Amino acid sequence: MAPQPIEVHWLPRLRWAAVLALLASIAATKFLLHAPFPLEPMVAVVAVLVAINVALLVVLKRRRTLSARAVTLNLLADTAALTALLVWTGGAMNPFTTLYLLHVALAGVLVGRVQSLVVASFSVVCFGALLVARPEAIHVWHSASMFDLHVKGMWLAFALTAWAVWFFVSRVAEALKQRERDLARAQLDMARAERLATVGTLAAGAAHELNTPLGTVMILVAELRDTLAKDSSALATLATVRAELERCKKILSRMRPPDESDIAPERIELAPFVRECCRRWSTTHGEGSLRVHVERAAERAAVVAPRAALELALSGLLDNARRAHRDRALTEPVSVTLDVVADECRMTVGDRGAGMNDEVRSRAGEPFFTTREPGDGMGLGLYLSRATVERAGGRLEIESAPGDTRVSLVLPVDLGTVL
Repeated sequence: MAPQPIEVHWLPRLRWAAVLALLASIAATKFLLHAPFPLEPMVAVVAVLVAINVALLVVLKRRRTLSARAVTLNLLADTAALTALLVWTGGAMNPFTTLYLLHVALAGVLVGRVQSLVVASFSVVCFGALLVARPEAIHVWHSASMFDLHVKGMWLAFALTAWAVWFFVSRVAEALKQRERDLARAQLDMARAERLATVGTLAAGAAHELNTPLGTVMILVAELRDTLAKDSSALATLATVRAELERCKKILSRMRPPDESDIAPERIELAPFVRECCRRWSTTHGEGSLRVHVERAAERAAVVAPRAALELALSGLLDNARRAHRDRALTEPVSVTLDVVADECRMTVGDRGAGMNDEVRSRAGEPFFTTREPGDGMGLGLYLSRATVERAGGRLEIESAPGDTRVSLVLPVDLGTVL
């Protein structure tokens, strides 16, 4: 399995900080403390680091990630530069040898075991080389004029190393946690998509199987109407039965595999869309069963979503609210409110039913989860509504208390909307 590319946009900033710190240290030790360190080779090492960083910025401008090999080479270059500076500033006795641990820690977090082992081994070799390179420099820090500076440098070097390791390791660890959260979210979305595909397959099969008996019943209703032509009450009953059968066939027609036009997102002016959906719903369920209120800010609001799916989502919420009223024998209408808050449109369906407790509310929207009696619902209404708005970049929100439940379809306002 090939190693994953690594996002290291912060690496150039880290090296710029190191370059500035090196220049400040060189200036302080050379011109303020008058330490006997050669200026030219140290400046040359810093110039090499600057050139490497400029090249890295050019690469990262074209892409945000580096391969594990490229990151390893950068860490090896930093380790070599540190070694070169230490050779000219006291060798192994320089307290800033602790900075080797920063490179080892970064390698351990960023790259694989083999690459991080290479960086760690290279650091060990470089530290060992300091013990034999320019041995006369080792005694510089033990001179009377430099020993106090050496002790303070030990403390400063440890503090800088500890803070740097904490900062970057914690940043990388947080990035890894975020990646895990994104992966878990993607897996959850995939599982939802698979469940939705399963529901679609079951619905298409059910629609296919039910069309035949429904057609048979409609033929029988037509024959009964001819037989009972003189019984007005029976004809009225048959008319109701026929209307309900037509409604069933219309519902089943929506359960067929969707065409491209059904799932293709389009720009929808929400105010007329909501009013028309609610008018059709009221026609089926009786006038006065619904109260619609469109806030002034939402009159010209629009969203981008699949029209047919969004209508089904809204109708599903209205059906749930009507059942909640029916369960409590309430006659007051279900409410629908359309509003715009910030850059989001909110279609809110409210009812005065019994409400949901915390456990039910936390599970609402799961497929096949229902608190109703068998045969009084499959637990798919909220699930399909949620799936619809999430595919359009929105979300479903539920606020519930006894006597006051509000379920909102929240969608981002289309950028072409004039508010």
